Amino acid sequence: MATIRLRPESLKRWCLMFDLKSRFKKPVLLLALILAPGLALPQDKKSDKTVPKDEKSPFTFKVPVDVIVVNVTVTDKKKMPVLDLTVDDFKVYEDGKPQPIHTFTLESYKTTQTLPAAGRKPEVAIPTVTEDTSASASQPRMFSLVIDDVTTSQEYFPQVYQAMRKFVEEDLAEGDLVSIVSGSGSVQHSFTSDRQLLHVEIDELYKRLSPRQASKSTCPQLTDLQALRIVNDVRDGVSLPTAVMETCYCAHLPLCDTTAELMARSQASAQFHESQYRNRGLLRSLRQYARSLKHFEAKKILVLFSDGLLSEELIYDLQDVVDQALRSGVVFNAVDVRGLYVPMYDASSSIDVPQEVSIVKGRLLSEDASSQEEPLVMLAHDTGGIFHHNSNDLHAGLKEISEREAHYYVLSYATPSQKSDGRYHKIKLEVSRPGLELAYRRGYYAPKEELSFERKRKEDILEALRAPGNVNEIPVGFSYNSYQVDDSNYELELVTRVDIRRMQFVDEESRRKNLISLVIVALDENDRYIDGLQKDVSFNLTPGSYTELLGRGFSSKVNFRMPPGRYKIKAVIRESVQSKMGSLTKFIEVP
Repeated sequence: MATIRLRPESLKRWCLMFDLKSRFKKPVLLLALILAPGLALPQDKKSDKTVPKDEKSPFTFKVPVDVIVVNVTVTDKKKMPVLDLTVDDFKVYEDGKPQPIHTFTLESYKTTQTLPAAGRKPEVAIPTVTEDTSASASQPRMFSLVIDDVTTSQEYFPQVYQAMRKFVEEDLAEGDLVSIVSGSGSVQHSFTSDRQLLHVEIDELYKRLSPRQASKSTCPQLTDLQALRIVNDVRDGVSLPTAVMETCYCAHLPLCDTTAELMARSQASAQFHESQYRNRGLLRSLRQYARSLKHFEAKKILVLFSDGLLSEELIYDLQDVVDQALRSGVVFNAVDVRGLYVPMYDASSSIDVPQEVSIVKGRLLSEDASSQEEPLVMLAHDTGGIFHHNSNDLHAGLKEISEREAHYYVLSYATPSQKSDGRYHKIKLEVSRPGLELAYRRGYYAPKEELSFERKRKEDILEALRAPGNVNEIPVGFSYNSYQVDDSNYELELVTRVDIRRMQFVDEESRRKNLISLVIVALDENDRYIDGLQKDVSFNLTPGSYTELLGRGFSSKVNFRMPPGRYKIKAVIRESVQSKMGSLTKFIEVP
């Protein structure tokens, strides 16, 4: 058993490996260190006699074959959902070639019916969309209310708060859980059904959200789409000429020459790059959040409050969010916070320009608004959710999402291409019954790099550590005791207990094998990192030892030294055969 003690002084160096630099102030995210290999940190020399580790021939696992998940809604000519299709009614094609369907499920926000894929068993290890149908019917609904404070203007936030309050007060059903988070990461409230607590959290949002108004050009006034076209030298005969003409007027240039064009291009470049930085940050945050929900057993409904973003240069990033949501069983919904929006150029906000320029700028604003909506439409459309827009009643959007029993089929197939080349692959679905309308994702981008087993393990544990709740695939519990060691410190002894009965072990050469990773961290009341520890245990058990372990479970003891106070302890367990996880968070008092 290998034990790694975490040192805070090394955190920043290893956070860079996982692109956490921009969120370095979030203590729980600093835990990339615990997953970094090869650190020159002290090792626990003690061995575990029950589950010894073979140092000469460590047990390793291959990453399962990649799968493509597709959500598809099917409606008839009256736009009513069609719910009686079977797997044999569907055909799926990738790049024009038919693919065997490995898993097939009919899902809804409130009920689930699992349908076997023609009785076939996949030849490869492919995760099923719904593994336990008896439990799924009684699964809670988990609403993630996500406020985009990265790309959205804060002028819309009061309407969002009001809609949230009304939703919590009027629309939550018994057993519903709600989490409130922000795109910037400054807000991350855990799932709760406590209405009073949710009202308090909503009332405190204005203090905790950290929107920074986007820096946009004022001379000339550019839309984000216009700036993108100028930077990419799109010769549409409108974007650049209009910017140059406006620059001549607002900068009081005597001649409308190359000086005006250089000024317009410079302003467009600055605005474009800031917009790209913000958009990429929001998409990365959404992907990470969707991934953190992967191991929850529930109906996972995410609602994004946003005024949109441009994704023309970030289509791969957007597809990655969709793909991760589908893999995690998360249904994206989007509420356009602009409400009933009519793009109009306000000539009074700038120096007077000719009427023909004002007319063109109004058209540019309209095109920009439509382009900003497209990613929100795609997130909802490709995952089976709703896009609520053109309405000033934001609560109506939340109510529609809550009440709609959105039925959709979920199917998966093994990707025929194993190349990590970033290429786009087209998806086509057909049904045998004529006259039906299908809505589904039309393709995906292959990853640009291969995801190794080690990296997947690291990312899984990181997401479980910052997930807004406890992961329940593997039961975890712990007890603790403390005793004073000097005038100012106590020794905290934690015993973690893991029930392995839900884990699958590989049967190889008359041995039961699995690789278990256990991570425990201690934070103070302000979420500041105090101490942390990682243990890896390679199980290589005889049948008798395996039977014994099934009965008593797996236990591990760790010790932390800390002053008196109140602490948050989080334990995360991950096994490597099916990548199942469990976690538990508790507040404790020392002494």
